[in-house]
Amino acid sequence: MATEAQRNKKSDQAPAPSPFEEAIKGADKIEGYFNLYQKDGSLMLEVDKSRLDQDFLMNFEVSQGIGSSGLYGGTMLNIFEAKMVSLEHVDGKVLLVQKPHRYGAEPGSPRALAVDLTYGSSVLETGKVVAEQDGKLLIDVYDWFVGDLSQVSSRVQSAVSSRPGQPGRASFDKSRSYLKSVKSYPSNTTIDVKLTFRNNETGAPRTVPDSRFIPVSIHYNLVELPQNPMKPREADDRTGYFMTVHKDFSSEDETFFKRYVNKWRLECADEPGADGLCTPKKQITFYIDHTVPQQYHQAFMDGINAFDIAFEEAGFRDAVDAQVLPEGADAEDIRYPTMRWNVSDEPGYGAIGPSVVDPRTGEIIDADILYEANMVLGWKRFYRANVDPVTAVNEFFEMSKEEQEMLTQGGEMASLAVELAAQGTLLRTALLARGELAPDSDVPEEYVYQAMKRVVMHELGHSLGLRHNFRSSADTPFDQLHDKQFTEQNGLASSVMEYPGINIAPLGEPQGYYYSPSVGSYDKWVIAYGYTPDDEYAAELARQASEPGHAYGPDEDARGYGALDPDVNVYDLSSDPLQWGMQRANLINELFAELPSYVLADNTPYYGVTDAFSLIASQYGRAVSTGVKYIGGQYQYRDHYGDPNGRPPFVNVPRDRQIEAVDFIIDAVFAADAFDLPSEVYAMFGANRWSHWGNTNTYNGRIDYPLHEQLSSLQASLLNQVLSTARLSRIRDAEVKFGQDQVVTIPELYEALTYAIWSEVWTAPGQNIPSLRRDLQRAHLDRMTEIITDAPDRLPADARSVARYQLLDLHERLSKRLTMPYDFEAYTEAHLRESLARIDAAMEADFILEN
Repeated sequence: MATEAQRNKKSDQAPAPSPFEEAIKGADKIEGYFNLYQKDGSLMLEVDKSRLDQDFLMNFEVSQGIGSSGLYGGTMLNIFEAKMVSLEHVDGKVLLVQKPHRYGAEPGSPRALAVDLTYGSSVLETGKVVAEQDGKLLIDVYDWFVGDLSQVSSRVQSAVSSRPGQPGRASFDKSRSYLKSVKSYPSNTTIDVKLTFRNNETGAPRTVPDSRFIPVSIHYNLVELPQNPMKPREADDRTGYFMTVHKDFSSEDETFFKRYVNKWRLECADEPGADGLCTPKKQITFYIDHTVPQQYHQAFMDGINAFDIAFEEAGFRDAVDAQVLPEGADAEDIRYPTMRWNVSDEPGYGAIGPSVVDPRTGEIIDADILYEANMVLGWKRFYRANVDPVTAVNEFFEMSKEEQEMLTQGGEMASLAVELAAQGTLLRTALLARGELAPDSDVPEEYVYQAMKRVVMHELGHSLGLRHNFRSSADTPFDQLHDKQFTEQNGLASSVMEYPGINIAPLGEPQGYYYSPSVGSYDKWVIAYGYTPDDEYAAELARQASEPGHAYGPDEDARGYGALDPDVNVYDLSSDPLQWGMQRANLINELFAELPSYVLADNTPYYGVTDAFSLIASQYGRAVSTGVKYIGGQYQYRDHYGDPNGRPPFVNVPRDRQIEAVDFIIDAVFAADAFDLPSEVYAMFGANRWSHWGNTNTYNGRIDYPLHEQLSSLQASLLNQVLSTARLSRIRDAEVKFGQDQVVTIPELYEALTYAIWSEVWTAPGQNIPSLRRDLQRAHLDRMTEIITDAPDRLPADARSVARYQLLDLHERLSKRLTMPYDFEAYTEAHLRESLARIDAAMEADFILEN
């Protein structure tokens, strides 16, 4: 039995620590939106029971990538649509649960019960409750984050894949993965981890130090949802916003869709003044991160502040603000939307402006815009890019479903950085030709400033909610491209959301702005629609789609199988893309003729000529591509029935313009004198002989430039685009919609192409055919034979039968040319006899198919 002294001594001792206190003993406490405790390779999350079942957002970002293969530091893994999650306490453990936020109904209604029965939540992770005290749970979450919660493994598998279209073999290696940092702020908590994936393939991107172990750091962002949801603005298909889309089963719309524009919360702090403008309660402020080189700060500041004038159309003064990130501030804190600089081994995206959005209302909560250093280096001097003219042509028209999905979520075309570099190369060559630049000099700083400001405005536009607008260049009259007064007011395109071609005047003519100096008329209109506090005014604005300066056409209108409007293109300019393409092609031909004299200076390598030619040839391909969609083309409009000055949904491209486009393409690519450069120019194409990692010193495996391969492929690519299934189908439909006499018909198109391509032997007695022409003729036979013997899906039967007729006519003409007497050299005679045999084989195969 204890004595009184012993009892007193025991009472003087401190009480034993609770399990909660024992668990956090010696741990670093990180306080903020979520409190966390970090120690000894563990991470514990503190959750007040009152916050259980409370929704918040979870976003994933690559904080450190491998500089290639889609794994770039700072890029989001889930662009725009963060996961809506909550924590639930079940059976002594806490679950991280993702909610199906896309579906809903009016709360308390029978339909809401039906939605709850239909759509369940997904359990992403489970965590052990380590301790509980004072209404707080302590959860072990280390394995949540040092794991594949972000599903970045799929990108890693793609990066190491040796089989196109198939994932490579790579698995998460926990023993080589760890927690890097944990931070918490008033409205968000961030967790950064270093993950390692064991590569079971034989190769990996060269940027990985050891190909067996792929390192990727993931940044998790846990974000508080606004307590008072923003009043949403319903989207309208005449205006170009990214959208948050729900299926609301209480809706009277037969599709049940509710579509909201993605935008920042912007509210008036006072009544509008005499100028009709109010001061916002909170500006939309973007902070320039310290990673951005000082010499570009002014372009960044000016690019951000350029949007102020657009917000005045919405009724706000000084709505947008640009600041340098304050000392001590952290770009990870969502109170500081940032613009940051990034580097990569090869250009991957140029720049990208994704956002974090409240999936309930479309409110943009945070944005971090990235710019690649490679992009700017490519502007300044000749850039060695992995691009060829064929790629440039095909990309002008084609877009996969996967790319379209990425672009509709705020991504950029993979070629953007390389395209900007190619445009810089074209400008530099033009300035050399004018004598305004020495061969060993960079392009003028004026150009770099304009290019940087344009990219900043473009990416900021994305972060304000705006989609691409590839029709906006059609708002600028061709003859006013170099009118600085006009373009200062309206832009070189009516929207900075365009991918413009660089504005270069013909040699000897006055030069205007290279890129838009400000936001354009479309930007002002669409910002007013999305951000005005007045719903009725917004509805009125939406009906102004047909007004000059409001042209709109997003990614899916510009590229892909369904693209049909010649005014909606990437990398063009003006209300007359055809005339612009002709002018640009003519400029490039002038530069080609004297290219070595413009590029080479004392002690410079000859491969500079080769690289310049390859990049400028890609610009030539894009210029000629502007003519293709005129053939069987239709102007597409988004006006609604009854809109003021509303236009029909589709308007035929006039026949004379279609004929003009066919003639342009033939003259530029299929005519006998196309690419007829002096042999001494081709002879100056040097070889890059640097042999080390990070440098490609061959051209498709050859030391010398594969001239025939490159030029013939360009011709074949354009020929296949002109004779694509979609175009031939559209011509036949247009004959019914608009009248056969209003379009270039399939027989007329076939005949014009066949005559131009086979001009040497179209009439007697014929003449010898140069090698490039023989390759083009083979490409023509390839496509026509494919049409009659292996017709692609959806090809019109008329296109097949007329192709058969055209080949029979060609066969007859070639047979006559090979009837004695004739005087062809050996190459030509062999080629013509082979062509006859190929047509015979095609006809025999066609006969077998029919029988």
